[in-house]
Amino acid sequence: MDRITRFKKEMIDLYSEVDLRLLLEKITAGIRGHLACEEASIFIYDEEKEELAFETATGAQAEQLKRIVLKKGQGIAGWIAAERRGVIIDDCASDPRHAALADLKTRFRTRSLLGVPVLSGGRLLGVLEAVNKKRGKFSRPDLRLLGDIAAFLAIPLQNAVLIRQMLERKKLEKEMQIARDIQRTFLRQEPFSAPGLDVAFLTISSSTVGGDYYELMALGDGRILLSVNDVAGHGVPAALGMAIFRSSFVHMLRLGRGIAATIGHLNRLIAETTEANLYVTSCTCLIDTAGGAIEYINAGHPPPLLLRGQDSLCLEERGMVLGLFAEAEFPLARSRLLPGDALILFSDGVIEANDEQGREFGRERLAAAARQRRHLPAAGMQASLLADIRAFCGRDDFEDDLTLMIVKYLGNPNSLPTA
Repeated sequence: MDRITRFKKEMIDLYSEVDLRLLLEKITAGIRGHLACEEASIFIYDEEKEELAFETATGAQAEQLKRIVLKKGQGIAGWIAAERRGVIIDDCASDPRHAALADLKTRFRTRSLLGVPVLSGGRLLGVLEAVNKKRGKFSRPDLRLLGDIAAFLAIPLQNAVLIRQMLERKKLEKEMQIARDIQRTFLRQEPFSAPGLDVAFLTISSSTVGGDYYELMALGDGRILLSVNDVAGHGVPAALGMAIFRSSFVHMLRLGRGIAATIGHLNRLIAETTEANLYVTSCTCLIDTAGGAIEYINAGHPPPLLLRGQDSLCLEERGMVLGLFAEAEFPLARSRLLPGDALILFSDGVIEANDEQGREFGRERLAAAARQRRHLPAAGMQASLLADIRAFCGRDDFEDDLTLMIVKYLGNPNSLPTA
């Protein structure tokens, strides 16, 4: 019975092994035994990253070896992956392809090496290596045997890798859903009501978790805080940034520090404690419902629209985004609402929503659509605007997080008629 037949007979149960770790351990043990070598290792190829991960190895230094990652073309394994052919090296120290990363990490000396690619239908799955022949040198028959082993193992290896990826995706999906559930607790879900105001709001995330954050809060004495914020990026990093922003934002407001002090504090916090690529755009308004006076700070955020009769005005005052420079200043701007006015706050996902040709919905289109719906209550106006955006884009989902808040000012609550 030849060596490959013996290997197949001994390893036939590998076709039913779906645990990648156990599969790799059995493969390396089989290579080590049938090729009479000191060590055996397997690299798994990541097609997207074009990297080889030192997935498993036998011997005392196995755990340290598993931390090695090679780019395609790097080292002997990288050369095998790039060339897609086997190699015999009798003296690794004199071979320029030998990266010696494993030797440096483990103080192990790689003297000789035998390596082959693992291919399935022309697709690279990984690289098998046998290291340091115990007696004599690796031979051409050894190379053929390792090549036959690689061909025999391609299917179970591919199946085990796919199953691990599926399990990892399920784990990630579960973790993302947990993150989404936590994030939802940050965002008000129930309707917000305040005397003299009609308010509607929503946010739609472009991924499972998003970076948009809105806040509505009654601060007493008829003052209502409204805020729409957008953390740079999306996904988990943006969601984490949003969580940091939100906790400090609410804490400062509950201490009664006012919006100027709150925004200044948040800017310093982000600038001094986070990476340079994390920043936040923010538009925060404080409305005095008794007279309609507005104080607001716009930190690099799209300016809100103010509908007044047939006109659509723009609250143009805008400063720097939060988190770039710790000493930046954010002065208050002021305006006033009149009874019947509608204030529209939104994130850039609204005006940058694009159609199949790449055209953006834009401020002008938003203003025109809002003027047509100015007679509707806030919830009706918001629903109609969202329908307009989706009709323009030709789809229900969006490439960026989208937040839309409609605030209609009814007038002084103390002078409104009662039922």
